[in-house]
Amino acid sequence: MNKIFYSLILALFVGQAFAQTNEVSATLKDSTGYTVIGAAIKLVSPKDTLSAVTDIDGNFTIKNVKNKSFSITVTALGFKNFSKAFNFESTTSNKFSLGTIILKNDVTLLQQVTVDGTPDVVVKEDTLQFRADQYKLKDNALAEDLLKKLPGVEVDRDGGVTAQGKQITRVRVNGKDFFGGDVKTATQNLPADILQNVQIIDDYGDQANITGIKDGEPEKILNFTIRPDRNKGYLTRGTVGFGDKDRYQASVFGAKFNNNQQISVLANFNNTNANIFNLTQQGGGRRGPRGGAMGFNSSGLTDVKSFGINYRDEWSKKVTAYGSYSIFGRNNTLESSSLQQNLASEKNGYTTIDDGKETDSKSKNLNHRFDFNIEYKIDSLNYLKVTPRVTFSTTDKTEDGKFSILNNGDLSSDGKYLDLNDSKNPNLGADILYNHRFARTTRNLSLSAYMNTSSSNSNQDYLNRSIKYGNDPITAAQNLYQKQLIENDNTSNNININTSYIEPLSKTKSLEFNYEYGYNKINNDRNVLESKIETDAPAFNADLSNDYKYSFITNRVGLNYRVKQDKISYTLGMGVQPSVLKGESAGKNLYTRNTAFNIYPSARFQYKFSRSKEFNINYNGRSNLPSYNQIQPVVDRSNIQYPVVGNPNLDAEFTNNVNIRFNNSNITSGNTFFTNFNANFTRDKIVSSVKSVKDPNSDAIQERSYANANGYYSLNGFYAYNRQLKEKKYVFGLRGMANYNNNISFLNDEKNIGKNLVLSQRVQIQIQPKDWLEVVPSVSYTYNRNNFTLDSRSNSEVHTWSTAFDSKVYFTKTFLWGAQADKNFNKGYNSVNANPFIINTYIEKQFFKGNTGALRLTAFDLLDESTAISRTVNESYILDSQSNKLSRYFMLTFTMRINKFAGSTNTNFNSGDRERYRPSGSGHQGMGRF
Repeated sequence: MNKIFYSLILALFVGQAFAQTNEVSATLKDSTGYTVIGAAIKLVSPKDTLSAVTDIDGNFTIKNVKNKSFSITVTALGFKNFSKAFNFESTTSNKFSLGTIILKNDVTLLQQVTVDGTPDVVVKEDTLQFRADQYKLKDNALAEDLLKKLPGVEVDRDGGVTAQGKQITRVRVNGKDFFGGDVKTATQNLPADILQNVQIIDDYGDQANITGIKDGEPEKILNFTIRPDRNKGYLTRGTVGFGDKDRYQASVFGAKFNNNQQISVLANFNNTNANIFNLTQQGGGRRGPRGGAMGFNSSGLTDVKSFGINYRDEWSKKVTAYGSYSIFGRNNTLESSSLQQNLASEKNGYTTIDDGKETDSKSKNLNHRFDFNIEYKIDSLNYLKVTPRVTFSTTDKTEDGKFSILNNGDLSSDGKYLDLNDSKNPNLGADILYNHRFARTTRNLSLSAYMNTSSSNSNQDYLNRSIKYGNDPITAAQNLYQKQLIENDNTSNNININTSYIEPLSKTKSLEFNYEYGYNKINNDRNVLESKIETDAPAFNADLSNDYKYSFITNRVGLNYRVKQDKISYTLGMGVQPSVLKGESAGKNLYTRNTAFNIYPSARFQYKFSRSKEFNINYNGRSNLPSYNQIQPVVDRSNIQYPVVGNPNLDAEFTNNVNIRFNNSNITSGNTFFTNFNANFTRDKIVSSVKSVKDPNSDAIQERSYANANGYYSLNGFYAYNRQLKEKKYVFGLRGMANYNNNISFLNDEKNIGKNLVLSQRVQIQIQPKDWLEVVPSVSYTYNRNNFTLDSRSNSEVHTWSTAFDSKVYFTKTFLWGAQADKNFNKGYNSVNANPFIINTYIEKQFFKGNTGALRLTAFDLLDESTAISRTVNESYILDSQSNKLSRYFMLTFTMRINKFAGSTNTNFNSGDRERYRPSGSGHQGMGRF
């Protein structure tokens, strides 16, 4: 009896031990070998029911299985359900591996089901994709508010956007440029609730998107995809506001969506420094120089008037058209002070020169921009895209300043100057892209052409009155006078033709042959009238005038071997690029011809760990043309103290660039890690050559020219890490950057190396424990060090601590309070002593159904400490500057939103809607071969 009793006790003990220690594990993959992330696993046995979710590598483990016989059911987005029974009664092990389970695709499911199981972040080739509905936003949030929550993305106070440490230069909607790609126009006007996905893309141009051949350095762009249920209807948003100090603002944005048709209109008038159109690079398929750029900062006091219209439609099943027109006017008044510390050699007794300057300037800018795109899908094998582009800008500027120059700490000269300048800049260009895919193969032929003609006509009236002091008290001071009337006519014509042919070797391998022809011709006609005696009228000065023409011609031939597999893709190739740089100044009987022959490899490697983890290495090389100011053989004495002389014997630069990138997003935890490293090495770098002028009869202090030099390189790295806690109620973010530049220059014919190191680290926490509270504090530190081999006296270290605080508090569903606070602590500037503390705050009351109306009272810069400070370091000087910004004022604004989609008049999309809706699919729309 005792034996039976002990046997029963032992059996129960063993059974209980088995139930507590058994483990079942497996790996899920699709038919192509990719791991399946976020799949739901259900284990059912006679004794229990357990569940799990696959991790970023497609693995799952279920512990505490109480029976050796069980069934497994797997459900995953886009795949057919998997069910199978297992029996391990005959085994003695307590760890059961089911091996690799292959899931079959379900096409119907992909078209219809929701995407609740997809990760927040998807990594696909050169694209990071974020699901918009996974980030908590309040009613009436804009795309800019959504971007602020994305890991690795930063939106500054002026609306500029950076991603992974690089500036965003263009924005698209559903794969098409929106208002010519203008960043602020999209981010500060599109409602966040109409967005399905946000994609951060390394864009290599239209030809690369179609052929898959990526070459050169990419643009960092944004693409917003619209939710399907928000792609038919209209939205409007209007704001009017008035404040003290005669401040005003009025804006209206309207957009109509009808599936593939979209029309948007934007108008804005304000004197609050709000620059709506802020394009840094024009649209188009090829990455190259673009005219008519409209990039401004927020310094000074600015009046803005702007209007724009954006259009997109499918004219037929084969033809899609989209484009925009905008007109932008800007009047700016700026007061600034600066101290320029010119570098000098410590050898041979060379002196240090410091130049202090105070300036008042007024400028008026008017810019027109028109771009249009026509995509013609001729048939299933042929594609044509034509993009004409026109820009025209005018500028009128008046600058009134005074200066004082110190030589070894003693006053050398001082004076005043007046500079009047007006210019006109028309620009006309076009891109053409044709692609032919051969039937029943992956053989492909692509041809692209970029053509551009631009001109700049400027008239400058420059007056300089100064006093040059002697080296001792006995030497009499000299009164100096200079008046110049300068007329500059500059025309530039560019043609670039690129052809690529892909010959398949197998399903995964191919050869690519490419040829690129580049032609750049610049004509510069400069006429100068000058007077050095106040009573004399300005007369023609042949030494300062010039008619100079130069051209730069390149031919590049390349061969690349490409392998594209499920997880590994790589390209290995070689290219040769001969180039000819010719210059001619007939009036001065000067002719130059410089040739170069560059051989460089091309390489690209990509490894995909999973849909959210990827590693990339990319190498490319390119030639850079010197500007006409650097190369034309004439003295520019528009600044009497700092004349500039061009060097017609300059060679073109050649730059080698290596980029390494790693992206990782953990679907299980929601944590993300992005990092990027870039190295740039330039041969024949065009650098400054500065000489001190010792002639006592000369007005000049330093004369600048240009030379080629080797030894320049730059290294920069970036990382971003975000950790989510308690279902994104708390998001902890780390972001860091390190830049090192080995700059080269010549001082009095001696080589000077400037070693610049910049380190930056930022910590930020997004706190949103309740729907009514949102707090985002951050702290950052930046260290900027400059060391020079010839002038150790100019070595410097600048330390900047910055704190920022953003908050929103909803006292009720319709009443909120918000605040922004920024405090800087600067140490190490030579002449700037400003540590501004900027506080902006507002209270807002929302009205009407759906909170479509809002009345807001805002206080800007409560402590009245707003100022702009900066440090510029180049090869020959360190410049610290400080300028005025719009200071304390109060404004009352009223905003109204009326939206209607799919026949339902809903003026807003609330957080409940965001939770119920899940977009059907997450593809990259309209981006060629993505």
